[in-house]
Amino acid sequence: MIVDKFAALNETVPVKKYRYTYGGAGANVAVASARLKAKSGLFAVSGYDFKKMNYEKCLTEQGVDIRGVIRTSEFPMARSFILSKEESEDQILYYYESKKAVAQLLFHNIHLAKTLAKEYKILHFSTGHFEFYRRFLKKYKGEQIISFDPGQETFSYPYRVIRLLKYCHLLFMNNHEAKRIKEILKLKSIKEIKGPSLICISLGAQGAIILFDGKFYRIPAVKPTRVIDPTGAGDSHRAGFLTALLKGYDIETAGRIASTVASFTIEAEGAQTSLPTWEKVARRYEHFFKEPLPEPSLSWEKTIKMILETKHKC
Repeated sequence: MIVDKFAALNETVPVKKYRYTYGGAGANVAVASARLKAKSGLFAVSGYDFKKMNYEKCLTEQGVDIRGVIRTSEFPMARSFILSKEESEDQILYYYESKKAVAQLLFHNIHLAKTLAKEYKILHFSTGHFEFYRRFLKKYKGEQIISFDPGQETFSYPYRVIRLLKYCHLLFMNNHEAKRIKEILKLKSIKEIKGPSLICISLGAQGAIILFDGKFYRIPAVKPTRVIDPTGAGDSHRAGFLTALLKGYDIETAGRIASTVASFTIEAEGAQTSLPTWEKVARRYEHFFKEPLPEPSLSWEKTIKMILETKHKC
């Protein structure tokens, strides 16, 4: 909802524009990855309105594997209500009807999660039920790369986030979340975090920084054609980075590709509205960085070996 100003207590303000769009951190990453032609699947609990509101059809048409979507007739899908002042701040309200019932469904289907996980090279964990994540990762014996983006849960349940750090290879945060992790762990530098091989910190319009194997990469933000709505830009950034790794790109180029993918998301309302194809990413990459998109320099086997070896050093 777009407003000229936020309402004070007991005040009513008109809404200039209202849109309903699809979202959810995990689904955003899955859809963005699928648009980039990466094999993509989703494990999550939906609601009784999943099919009715055409989200099931939308995910299927985008090429996302939804065998891991757990249906229920007990409650609706979770959703966010976002109030935005144009080109300014947001207020976000999050509605999640039955967290306990969601947890029960997740734990009941943990074997399904383990079975489907074996079909993928990267497992990406975003905002969700962190106790389920911990149970899954504690006993999971797969060889996949584990990617983790705790998002706003860093502030809601910081200690649950910290307990998962030792299981992940790739850690994604924004600068506010990174600051919170440093405070909780009493660290002087984010480089002191134990566990992840790679840490990527998004800085909004200032781009991102990546820490990997003792090296520091500063990745600029790719300029969009217009700025409409930043919702989901972080998720599409993750999708771009993970897809680039799957294709065999080095860390710095993967960061640049991620920044390019994120720039498209900002150009329309909604997290999944303007996600690009790989061809569009290549054209914008070459226009912004003033060089051809390089050919991948690594096989997936070399990529995973590089990441796993770096984790062993941590």
